[in-house]
Amino acid sequence: MTDTRGRVGGKGQWRPARFAAVIVEELSHRIIGGALAEGDVLPTEPILGEEFGFSRTVVREGLKVLEQRGLVRVEQGRGTTVQPRSAWDLLDPEVLRIALAYDSDLSLLDDLISVRRVLEREMAAAAAGHLSDGELDELAGLIDEMEGSYGDYDRFREADNAFHAIIMRASGNEVGSTIVRVIHRYGGVTPPLATGASKANLKRTAAEHRAILEALAAGDGKLAGERVSAHIEARWAERKARPKSS
Repeated sequence: MTDTRGRVGGKGQWRPARFAAVIVEELSHRIIGGALAEGDVLPTEPILGEEFGFSRTVVREGLKVLEQRGLVRVEQGRGTTVQPRSAWDLLDPEVLRIALAYDSDLSLLDDLISVRRVLEREMAAAAAGHLSDGELDELAGLIDEMEGSYGDYDRFREADNAFHAIIMRASGNEVGSTIVRVIHRYGGVTPPLATGASKANLKRTAAEHRAILEALAAGDGKLAGERVSAHIEARWAERKARPKSS
């Protein structure tokens, strides 16, 4: 019987990119989770095809994606070799998502927060003096939104993220903004931990945002940067101190 799985075609036929995602997800977990160690050689394409039930075309597409993300290296005559963690593209959203799933000691998340703190400090300093009256009013409105949603964490966090997004946009630092957005998306407060945030903690967070706004409105970039940095550091320290079961 001819195996047509993984063949690009018309409606209803299999597509390599779509099904390669299955292979990419599974092998990424094996590599990042440690089931496959640095230097390990993956099975050949035919063997992987048998394991996953896809054609060699699909397997090859999956290995290509893994190589682009720095997880493996494909070499003719040597096979596909697992790469060291230092080669992984940890700013690739999918690599970061999976890596955080295995970040039991929060060391990766700690690094991400440190990067975020430095970048947002610089962006807040750059944004001061460049924010329009309309943007300052929008920031004030978002703080009001935060103060009115202590009982609704999702709403509170949405306003919080929007506040930081306006500052980053005003800074004009597109690269920094992109990196921080990735960190916000995958390195923010996850629901199990977010539910442990008390009303008092959320009030402190809103107050810190208002202090940041005051510095921005005064055009004091240095102070705005310092307050953003202190805010991120304080909230992260609070989160780390929170029981994991909360």
